[in-house]
Amino acid sequence: MVYHFDTPYRWAQMRRTRRVDTLRQVKEKGMIRGTMCARMRAVIVTMAAAILGCVVGPAAGATTADQFKPVTQDRLLRAAENPSDWLIYGGNYAGTWFTPLKQIDTSNVSKLAPAWAFSMGVLGGQDGIPVVNNGVMYITSAWSKLFALDAKTGTLLWMYEADLPENISAMLCCDVVNRGVAVLGDRVFWATLDGHLLALDARSGKVIWNVTVANWQAGYTLTAAPLIVKNKVLIGPGGGEFGIRGFLVAYDADTGKEAWKTYTVPAPGEPGSETWPGNTEAWRHGGGATWLTGAYDPELNLVYWGTSNPSPVFYGPQRQGDNLYTSSMLALDADTGKIKWHFQFTPHDVWDYDGVNQPMLLDNVRLADGRVVAKALAQANRNGHFYLLDRTNGQVVYAHPFIHVDSIEVDPATGKMTPLKFATPDAPVVACGHGTAGKEWVSMAYSPLTHFVYVPAIEMCGKFFALDLDYQKGKPYYGGGHERVPPASGHVTAIDLATGKAAWRYDTAWPMYAGVLATGGGVLFVGNPQGELEALDQKTGKKLWGFRTGSGIVTNPMSFAVDGRQYVAISSGWSIVPSKAIAGAKLVDKPGQKNVLGSTMLFVFALPEAERVSEQRQPAQATAGQAQSGQVRSGSSR
Repeated sequence: MVYHFDTPYRWAQMRRTRRVDTLRQVKEKGMIRGTMCARMRAVIVTMAAAILGCVVGPAAGATTADQFKPVTQDRLLRAAENPSDWLIYGGNYAGTWFTPLKQIDTSNVSKLAPAWAFSMGVLGGQDGIPVVNNGVMYITSAWSKLFALDAKTGTLLWMYEADLPENISAMLCCDVVNRGVAVLGDRVFWATLDGHLLALDARSGKVIWNVTVANWQAGYTLTAAPLIVKNKVLIGPGGGEFGIRGFLVAYDADTGKEAWKTYTVPAPGEPGSETWPGNTEAWRHGGGATWLTGAYDPELNLVYWGTSNPSPVFYGPQRQGDNLYTSSMLALDADTGKIKWHFQFTPHDVWDYDGVNQPMLLDNVRLADGRVVAKALAQANRNGHFYLLDRTNGQVVYAHPFIHVDSIEVDPATGKMTPLKFATPDAPVVACGHGTAGKEWVSMAYSPLTHFVYVPAIEMCGKFFALDLDYQKGKPYYGGGHERVPPASGHVTAIDLATGKAAWRYDTAWPMYAGVLATGGGVLFVGNPQGELEALDQKTGKKLWGFRTGSGIVTNPMSFAVDGRQYVAISSGWSIVPSKAIAGAKLVDKPGQKNVLGSTMLFVFALPEAERVSEQRQPAQATAGQAQSGQVRSGSSR
């Protein structure tokens, strides 16, 4: 369903139409998928019916799909130079979540208003981030649905819905989510919850190839957006809570044939196997999932990818040792998948801290002591520490806490972790932070205007407990748990890369389960559990604007431009993990949160036509005068 807005301040009167033509059955490599072909007129509101395994055809008279511009590898490499498109999950291969677009800036963002909105017609956590190519948007939703839209109007061009197994939700730790697609040539690449990776025709949604990446019945699921590297499609599974053996795999984009596969838990005799107990099968069920999209440095030809918790999650005696390469950052050869270096954030993780969070690639980072890190990698970890690494070799530059942590201690110079509080079967323990504290999977953002990295943070403690548990295929393999202990809160923290410490902090009453986007106009966009998309000043953290979407936001904002007009997009749809956290922290009944309902909407914002400036053809560039350091201060509380 698409909602158009005749004026930026007034809802237009809506009309609805729906016409369904035919339904046919399509057989794809043993999978039966129903396909619904529909013609839809470009009206103010368009309803897309949720039919299992469906492809919905373009609206009558729609030409946007026909104008799809093939995505070359060169365009992907130069994604940051053409900010009108958003071709890669993180905006560029470096994963900076920065757009040089500056039509929307600190002086006019208060006038931002909805341009259009699209209903995806299904409940569930909405993690999807749009990809935009030459005016065509691809957005995914919960329950493995994919939509192609006219990015200027929101008109539905086609949709595809996976025919999922009825009991797939029993194999999911963290909701029926999907985080997006990748594009190359005239194809869209997309992964489904039941372990399939598909290549679809970008103009029609027709399936070109479909491969099984992993067995969902063993606990493997796919929720990440794939990453295109050269002519390969990279994807990694979730399932660390079910005792999978994690891996990262690359497929040939033309044929779907496997190019390489690298396991994140070594087999006996392989490098790293000495960090697992000998004479056991622990490595076969050791976890180390790779369920979030990584980054790529074409000069070094290295792919950077985080790995998740070991298994069982909370019970360590079954897996004595550091448990490589779980809760780590890996640098892999893009051509072969060979691990070139690793850094383990949390050895022998028994808190569910993971290491899967976004790797951000930064060049020529100048430190406070005058040193320059030519090629750096930054990560804000769930263990509550912000790390800066040399991405040529994995050496730690610094590591500093950005939330209150008393469960572990991390050496700021070496990154070495020392455990302080952990549970045993006989002794639960209360420790900070909780396993879903620090920074969740959502994006942090870098701005060249300030040289700050903006981190959405969660302050939360937990009661940890451990239980001896034997592995059973397809069954949860937690070996304990962690209850939320109130109170809980959040903040957006601007970290000065020169020091790794806070320049300013925008405090919130709620844990921050949504990501951030930095723009060339000096604006920082961020969502929150109450469903509000906010705009902050990058230099100070001052709130400049807000819009309530009607459901909690648990994903990342992005920006693009069509015909010289800049847009900002965010999906709204409450999810299981943050809702459990809100409940456990006793925040459900507080004003602003108790009425947050489930939904799956995509909102797209723009300035009124009269406020537009001339079409931006060149990315904004930071000047020496714009690169300022802030001072530590608290933002406005809510």
